[in-house]
Amino acid sequence: MRSEHAITTVLFDAGGTLVHLDYFFLHKELRRVGIPVTCRAIRRAEYAARREVDRRALGLSQDTDEARRHPYFSALLDELGVDTTTIELLLQRLEAAHRHDNLWRVMMPSTPRVLADLREHGLRLGVASNADGRIADILRNCGIEQFFDVIIDSHHVGVEKPDPRIFHAALEQMEVRTEQAMFVGDIYSIDVLGAQRAGLRPLLIDVLGCYGNVQCEKIQHLGELLTLV
Repeated sequence: MRSEHAITTVLFDAGGTLVHLDYFFLHKELRRVGIPVTCRAIRRAEYAARREVDRRALGLSQDTDEARRHPYFSALLDELGVDTTTIELLLQRLEAAHRHDNLWRVMMPSTPRVLADLREHGLRLGVASNADGRIADILRNCGIEQFFDVIIDSHHVGVEKPDPRIFHAALEQMEVRTEQAMFVGDIYSIDVLGAQRAGLRPLLIDVLGCYGNVQCEKIQHLGELLTLV
């Protein structure tokens, strides 16, 4: 039997954790403007975008997910060496594409198996995401919605991470205490610090091991969860 304070529940961020930025789409858009880069280079450049989110989140009290998207992509493209004029052109294209179909939409092939294994080990799963109202549909399209007891989309609840209330909203619906829950996300200032403030055990997913010197528990892929809970 699990102890009173054992982890019984794993909450996940969505974008960057369960579903990822469509690097192939960005790769095609960059090639259209004469910039040949690999998908791996784009993925590595995304760390600069995460650092920009951290910088803003730690310095702006009223920053939002919507407001962060433009500087996120600006930092990513700048890291790839794209010139200022081309960045502005690409930002317009990316914003239009995101409005049409959320760009965080690609799932790792191993994710369904990992989620199924976690459930088979008796863990309850949920999602708490800064999103625009479409995250449940994205998870459904990926075929993983059924693994989660609750999916909290900030667009619907009116509060975003790192505000502790969004974590608490998920746990209240699941009737789980904070000390029994772990939160897995990909951005330190939003996911790790937010989970800490809410009283959850935070875990940073750092796929390429490039997140720098932040002091927190890290994994490189979701499969490592099975050894931690």
